[in-house]
Amino acid sequence: MSNVKSVERDLSPEKTEAILRGAMQEFLEHGYAGARIDKIVAAAGVSKATVYRRFADKETLFTALIQRMAVRVNFFQQQDFPSSQEEPVVFLKRHATKMLNCVAQNPQDVALFRIVIGESGRFPELGRAFLQNVEKPNLDFITQYFATHPKLQLADPEVAARTFIGTLIHFVITRNLLHGGDIMSIEEDRLIDGLLSLIIHPNQSVRL
Repeated sequence: MSNVKSVERDLSPEKTEAILRGAMQEFLEHGYAGARIDKIVAAAGVSKATVYRRFADKETLFTALIQRMAVRVNFFQQQDFPSSQEEPVVFLKRHATKMLNCVAQNPQDVALFRIVIGESGRFPELGRAFLQNVEKPNLDFITQYFATHPKLQLADPEVAARTFIGTLIHFVITRNLLHGGDIMSIEEDRLIDGLLSLIIHPNQSVRL
């Protein structure tokens, strides 16, 4: 599978939305393995030929939904692009908060993530599509920030970025995917502040 498929070329916005809306409904109801193209076609109100002409198979459809998720993530990153004059702790706390809010405000993204985790054992292409389109761009973004900000002198920016992103993803998994917010409860601000204190120089305050 190519890293990013051009899955919507030559497709009108209306038909794109109808097909992807039908696909989302089918995947959420039946998972990846149980989803059927015939039901997606019926939900979209288009012909099977129209779907297959633009979307080769279920994998392509699922990848398109993941790419939609990536657009939302990348949009808040672009809106939150840091200034070199801004204190790292200010940007990183804002970025982490927006990342967690983005998840909380998009329950369908959480449901897709659950499908990816649950079915990537049988269908590894799902996990790879998620990593390539959502996870890796975010990791690259934070790694680049850690490596280039003049006030940060981190021994290994990539490890620091993986620590930052990984802690937030673990929080999302326990709270949103595994419904364990009460079992492993922690306030978002406390988690983010503590995380930053581990990454940023210990003499630098993380309180805003």
